[in-house]
Amino acid sequence: MKSSPPASERYSSLRKLIDLMNTRHEISFPVTEPLLKCFDLALDPEETDLLIRLGTEPYTYEEAASLSALNEDQFKVFFGELLRKGFIWPHETEDDRELFTLPGIMLGWFEVFLANGEETDQKREFSRQLDALLKSFGEMKAVPRKFLNYRVRFSKPHQSILAPGEVSERGKGQTIAVNASVDSDPAKVVPSRYVEELLEKHGDESSIALVHCFCRQYHKMIDEPCKFEHPAQSCIAIGHLGRFALKHGMAKQLSKTEALDLVRTLQSKGAIHQVFHKDEDIHNPEIAICNCCWDCCGVLGSYNRGLIPLNLHSFFEAQLLDSSLCNGCGTCEEYCPVQAISIVDDICRIDKTKCIGCGQCELQCPEGAIRLIDNERRVFLPVQSKSDARI
Repeated sequence: MKSSPPASERYSSLRKLIDLMNTRHEISFPVTEPLLKCFDLALDPEETDLLIRLGTEPYTYEEAASLSALNEDQFKVFFGELLRKGFIWPHETEDDRELFTLPGIMLGWFEVFLANGEETDQKREFSRQLDALLKSFGEMKAVPRKFLNYRVRFSKPHQSILAPGEVSERGKGQTIAVNASVDSDPAKVVPSRYVEELLEKHGDESSIALVHCFCRQYHKMIDEPCKFEHPAQSCIAIGHLGRFALKHGMAKQLSKTEALDLVRTLQSKGAIHQVFHKDEDIHNPEIAICNCCWDCCGVLGSYNRGLIPLNLHSFFEAQLLDSSLCNGCGTCEEYCPVQAISIVDDICRIDKTKCIGCGQCELQCPEGAIRLIDNERRVFLPVQSKSDARI
């Protein structure tokens, strides 16, 4: 490898790459010192240069190789390393041509970088810098925080929240019909509303891949284990992202039965099913199911730390349908990921403006007092003040 360029030149190149990757996001990542350090840890100057030259349009392997001075064998290793690091993603076409493209930062490179579970000195330092990056969001003054709330409030939701499937199996839930269309336009993708429904579909396509949870893995490497004791290997890539992860050795393939067993175990321990979509558009196909907790999760956990607002697509709303059944035990309050539930005068109170419809309260209630009802909507929750933050 060539000697490293001076820091000012190096950071200038990294800024160019970050600007390109930020085009994948509706709301750009601010280019800060911790973000630059994350990139600097992960990429060599030669890798940075090639990614910049490739740009944002899809390209073939041969087109990428033509921009490099490496020989065929050397470039194969070089390109494979960029794939495994997450700086190159597959780009599927209708004619099944193999194309590649530059991903975003988060959702994008970050998640793949820690997907295989390796715990090297490089990735531990990356995790420390990532933690500094996320904490820097909480250090914003009042005006930037208000601006962030404004930008997120008027952006589109990038993630969907799915309810647990077959809750009635546990003896307390209400069965709600699945496969119900929420869009009359036949050209649109009809979204799944239950995690088990989604796994049924992708299990038939053999594209379920088990990867290490990016958020849980980075917390683990900075000595902050999950409060819910969820395993680090717990997130599921599906569809074209699942096939990509399996092809390049980043994941373990799961059968439909294995995946269903995993999510049911995680559900019982408090997991919330957050679904990510291609190009961060909820009308596009799903590419990953994150089995999140309100502690580690980069979305829910960061909200509970007073670092970011939430903007989610929800299909359901929790309601206390029979107050006589509620004994005020507080189990629902403990498991609610966004503190939408409180116990007042020994009765559960649900703030419907905060409820994200994840179904944990219905699932965990020992008395069966809570039910999910249909209510598809966008849920926006502003950045919490430090005094209100749960963590």
